[in-house]
Amino acid sequence: MKRDVYQIITDRIIGLLESGTVPWRRPWKGGNQAPRNYLSRKAYRGINLFLLHAAGFPSPFWLTFRQVQWLDARVKKGEKSFPVVFWKILEGEERGETKKIPFLRYHSVFNVAQCEGIVLPHSPAVNGEFHPIEKCEAVVAHMPRRPAIEHGGGRASYSPPLDTITMPEAKLFETSQAYYGTLFHELTHATGHVSRLNRKEVTEPIHFGSDPYSREELVAEMGAAFLSGHCEIENTTLDQSASYIHNWLERLKDDRKLVVHAAAQAQKACDFILDVRPEDEGPTEYQPKEFKVVALRDCPTPEHMQLCDTPEQTAEYWRLHIAGSPQFNPECECFVVLLLNTRKRVKGHHLVSIGTMDTVLTHAREVFRIAITGSASAIVLMHNHPSGEVEPSEADVKVTRDLIRAGQLLKIEVLDHVIVGHGRHCSLRSLGHFY
Repeated sequence: MKRDVYQIITDRIIGLLESGTVPWRRPWKGGNQAPRNYLSRKAYRGINLFLLHAAGFPSPFWLTFRQVQWLDARVKKGEKSFPVVFWKILEGEERGETKKIPFLRYHSVFNVAQCEGIVLPHSPAVNGEFHPIEKCEAVVAHMPRRPAIEHGGGRASYSPPLDTITMPEAKLFETSQAYYGTLFHELTHATGHVSRLNRKEVTEPIHFGSDPYSREELVAEMGAAFLSGHCEIENTTLDQSASYIHNWLERLKDDRKLVVHAAAQAQKACDFILDVRPEDEGPTEYQPKEFKVVALRDCPTPEHMQLCDTPEQTAEYWRLHIAGSPQFNPECECFVVLLLNTRKRVKGHHLVSIGTMDTVLTHAREVFRIAITGSASAIVLMHNHPSGEVEPSEADVKVTRDLIRAGQLLKIEVLDHVIVGHGRHCSLRSLGHFY
C-alpha cells in the first residue's frame, strides 16, 4: 500500500527541522524565482513552496520524470525526487447522494539542476539595496478591509477585539525586509478576524503556548513567507531558536496533518490579502444551494419523426437531432435519454453525460431526474461508440439492467437501449438483454 500522503510530507518537514533548517523561513525571491514548473511556468502553492525551497537548489524550476523524458533529457544517476502534493476531488455515494470527496495526493519532481540535457533559464539578479519597498507598500495599501495599523512601542502584535495591528517604528528594524516581513506576519493574523476569514484560532480566546496558539503562529509565519516571496524580499520574521524548532517538532510528530493544513490556511490568508481568487485546490465549507425545476419544451420535430417504435427510427433520430448538436462530441462516448409521452412519441431528448473515448459514467439519478422533470411516461436510452463498433460491452448490459430496475420502481418504462456506431446501430432489447 502507498504511504499516507500526510505522513510523507510531515516526515519531510520533520527531517528538515531536525537538521536545523526551518523550511518556511528559508529566504527566496518572488516572481520568477518562486518554485515553479519548468514547462508550464506555473508557480507551486501551499506546502509545496516550502518543500521545494528547502531542497536548496539554485534554480526554481522543477519537472516530473515524464516531463524530463518528454524533453529528451534525463535525470542524473543517483538523484532523488521531491514530493509535491495536490488535491484530487473524487465523487462518491452517500445515502443516495453524490458527495465530492477531497483526497490528498502527491507526485515526485526533480529540479532542473538534477537533470542533464536541459537548458537552464536565466535568473534575474538580486537587488540588495535598503530602502522602502514599493511592492510591499502596494500589498499593504490594497488589502481588502485592512485593519488599522499603528506604530509605536517595542513589540509587534495584532489585537482581534480592536482589530488593530501595532508595529514598532520602521526605523527600529535592522532592514526594510525585516519590517515588512513582520508586518506581513501580523496581517496574516488579521485575516482570521470574524469580518474576514473567521479563523477560530483568532476569533476564540486562546492561551500562549496552547495548541491553537501554536497553529495560528505557524499559519502567520507561513503567510508572511508567502507574501515575502510575492514581494521578492527575504522572510526574516521567525526567531530561529532551538526552543521554537523543538516545539514544532513535537507537534508535527503528534499531528501528521498539521503542516499541510497550516499551509492551506496560510495560502488562503495570502490570497485574501492580495485580493485574488484562485481555483479551488482543496476542501471548502459546504454552502447550501437553491434548486428549481424547469419543464422541457416539446421536441420540435416532424410528426413522422416523433414516433420511435423501432431501433431504426431511434438511430435516425440520433443522426438528425443529436449527432449535429454543438454539445455532441463524436470522439467521446455520449449518453442520451429520449423522453416519450404516454403515446410513445418523443417529447425531447437530454444529453446526460459525456465520457472518454471508450467509457461514459451514467447514474440512474441523472437519467430519471430529467425524465421526471419532463413528465416522461417512458424513455429510450442511447449512446455512441466512437470506435464504430456497436456490440454492447458487459458494462453496457449491466447499466441497462440497473436502469430498467430503477424505472420499474419509478413507473417509467425503459423501452430500449440503442448503441450507435459508424452508420450502424444495435438494440439491446433485440439482443435479448431486456429479459
